[in-house]
Amino acid sequence: MDGSHESILVSKVPMLKPNEFDMWKNRIGQYIFTDYSMWDIIENGPSDGGKMDADGKRPPPKTDGERKMRQTEMKALSTLLLAIPNEYQHQFCNCSDAQILWNALEKIFSGTKSTKRNRKAILKQQYENFMSTKNESMSQTFDRFNKLIGELATVGVKMDQDDVNRKFLRSLGEEWVMYTVSFRQNDNLEDKELDDLYNDVRVFEAEVESKKRPSGYSHNVALLSSTTDSTANTKSSC
Repeated sequence: MDGSHESILVSKVPMLKPNEFDMWKNRIGQYIFTDYSMWDIIENGPSDGGKMDADGKRPPPKTDGERKMRQTEMKALSTLLLAIPNEYQHQFCNCSDAQILWNALEKIFSGTKSTKRNRKAILKQQYENFMSTKNESMSQTFDRFNKLIGELATVGVKMDQDDVNRKFLRSLGEEWVMYTVSFRQNDNLEDKELDDLYNDVRVFEAEVESKKRPSGYSHNVALLSSTTDSTANTKSSC
């Protein structure tokens, strides 16, 4: 593997955000699972159990198979370390293998059962109260909503697809009502993915945004453009 390809892979390692640990676990799991041997090492530890010799060091590998396995172990450890922000690196400098590091991350960032329960309750309340905000585009509303759905999934909340879709449609502002009413009357919302619904609705975004602009907006823009051009022409003739 050449250096440029290696740098591309490194750049894709999902960075840990301590307040989104469960979501990060899913992302890093998907990233690492492309190499099952790495994930096996993280779950089950080194092939030799990480045993040490009399000097407190792991014996060097003796066969090609052992050397290949040791390389995979180091790759798993370095991948997890690359995902940890610099300000937290010092807490894990003594983790000798990927399994130890993974367990340490779980212990520090996963939280207690009580904090997880509170987190779930807060997210469910945010879902119930979710609405678009003033001057927010539909795309921005969707990004916030989609992130919230993802966070609910990471804490184990199973969402009914029909309810999710209808909630998103209801969360849009008043200016969207005439566009979303036909979608809300549709009986197949339970079979439509949220991304597909978003793509169907966004067709009308430009039209809705144009209606949100204050009256005289187009005239004022044209007047400003004309004034700017006139000023530029005057300067160029001086």
